[in-house]
Amino acid sequence: MDRRIIYFSLLTLSLTACSGVETRKQAKGNFDYVNIQANEELKVPSDLTAPPKHDKYSIPDVKGNDNPVGKKVDIRAPALVLPLASGSRIDEFDKSAEIWYDKVDDNRDLREQVIKAISDYLASESVEFSSSDADNNVWESDWFHVEKESGHLFWKSVDLTESWRFRYSLVTKPHGRSIGLNVELIDYMFTSGKGSTKKIDPIEQQRVEMGMINAVTSQLDYHYRLNNKEDRIARANMQIVTLGQSVKEEPAYIIDYPIDELWSYLPGFFEKYNFVVTDLNEEKYFYEVEYTRTEPSLWDSIWGDDVPVILLESGSYQFHLQTTGEKTSLVIKDAQQQIITKELLDKNFEVLEPALSFR
Repeated sequence: MDRRIIYFSLLTLSLTACSGVETRKQAKGNFDYVNIQANEELKVPSDLTAPPKHDKYSIPDVKGNDNPVGKKVDIRAPALVLPLASGSRIDEFDKSAEIWYDKVDDNRDLREQVIKAISDYLASESVEFSSSDADNNVWESDWFHVEKESGHLFWKSVDLTESWRFRYSLVTKPHGRSIGLNVELIDYMFTSGKGSTKKIDPIEQQRVEMGMINAVTSQLDYHYRLNNKEDRIARANMQIVTLGQSVKEEPAYIIDYPIDELWSYLPGFFEKYNFVVTDLNEEKYFYEVEYTRTEPSLWDSIWGDDVPVILLESGSYQFHLQTTGEKTSLVIKDAQQQIITKELLDKNFEVLEPALSFR
């Protein structure tokens, strides 16, 4: 199922005046308390002493107060902004944006990705931008419409219509690796057989604005997943691992991954190929491991559990990573700090090339 269907279409926030939604706004039970009259003050005969009065539990007079009471009280909790996409976050110390997106793909422009997520979500709801001010990072949508109908076929009628327009504002950081998004409801219209209104209560407004932010964020997450899939397909069609030299001209495997990404992948490789990590240094990018060379048994081959054997002697080794251009070089040293030779790397290439490709 498309993940976008699971998340916050405006349709799920619509038709705020229909009976089902009104019921969800209200507390359960009756509202007789609204009509209860306060008891008269205790009258003390003039020849008796009145008891002392305490104001601790006094109920203030609310006559003339315009605040909602009874069925008009909206009990729903405020909507929340959800960081649904990779790199999205809520920053309690920086309120200049409702949500922040941090760059997770160095090969793509983050601002363009966020703008595309907004426009693609609008397109999925058959809505376009009504205005665009890219220089100031402000866009406004045309109308979103939702209708509730009754009847069938030729006897259908529209009972009520709810419509919204939004303003999308981006906040950019100077370093360009973080983009903030604000969404503001700028126009609203509700029409039913009883008439129409352009007023929306504050709680409902906050809910639709937060819902729109979540919809955009889920659309951005969908784009990230598509991009990752495209990158995996492209990577599957290219050679990830080659035999070459490090920047220090040492025999090495040259691997087409950023150094941080390759660093995070290696523990899985160690576990699968009988290496045990005994020490590591993340600042200098090296793993110290203990290798146990084990020949696969007959039963392993029968059950399909056999793993190709790396042609190294059992013992201690160090795997050193170095940035080499846009790729990463992997230099292997033995317990005596001797670098594994080009000939031995070449001898193991058939096994290590697919293993270090992580495909």
